[in-house]
Amino acid sequence: MYDFYFGDKKKILSQPEEFLIFCKRMLPRWLNGIPDSEYLEIWNTLKYIKEEKPVVIETGSGASSIVLFFYSVINEGKLFTWDTNGSKGFELKSIISEIICKPLKVNIHDYWNFVSFNSTDKNIGIEVLNELKLKASFGFFDSLHTLDNLLNEIECFLNVSSNCSLIAIDDSYYTKKKYNFSFVNMIRKKMNLSEINEPLDNICEPYYIEVEKYLKNKNYEVSKIKDNYKENYKNDIFFKYFNIDRNIMNEIGMEKLDLSQHRFDAWEVKINNQE
Repeated sequence: MYDFYFGDKKKILSQPEEFLIFCKRMLPRWLNGIPDSEYLEIWNTLKYIKEEKPVVIETGSGASSIVLFFYSVINEGKLFTWDTNGSKGFELKSIISEIICKPLKVNIHDYWNFVSFNSTDKNIGIEVLNELKLKASFGFFDSLHTLDNLLNEIECFLNVSSNCSLIAIDDSYYTKKKYNFSFVNMIRKKMNLSEINEPLDNICEPYYIEVEKYLKNKNYEVSKIKDNYKENYKNDIFFKYFNIDRNIMNEIGMEKLDLSQHRFDAWEVKINNQE
């Protein structure tokens, strides 16, 4: 099903961005949840990693997994993904095996660990990298979309990260603090149930503000990464192609089309006091 041919290994490595978009276009809609411009900006942000054979992590999975896996392969690194939806992992492994592993002649299990569990769990979550004696260089966070969960994931990441690491988040304009009422109300609509009103104490500042404030309060050296996404998204065909469902998601609060420039944000974090 996914066995289309882009070219041999030499061509793939000479045209990585074209190859990545080629791979993304193979995805079914339920795995293709981020814009092409954000997808490529993840790739661009990875170039800031300084370590050899880097360890990268993500919470939530989908198109981002393709970028992170491809980066890990060509840099002899490791990818760890946490997503409670095991079906996504199963499908992504099938796709990646066909479109990346086959032409590059690599074994998916040498580079990727998909963990179908809670990312903040003490026994099998992000912090197990300490037990594996690994330091993470990059974290992409796209899971529950509440501030409490996001900051918990980032805290776990910082506990296993290198002295200089990168943090990137999806949907950074979200303002849900403890509970994602938009997602819950979408499910309730499908069940013909009435909408739940969101209490004011569940609203926080946008995540891109809250995350930077959180990092600076911990006295880390934090630098905002200037990304190209905020300009490129304006001409992204993704929004036009999926215009109908994007508008519906906007209506029910799952998406904020007028805030799309902050769909993606990233920072470099230096932990100078790390032993």
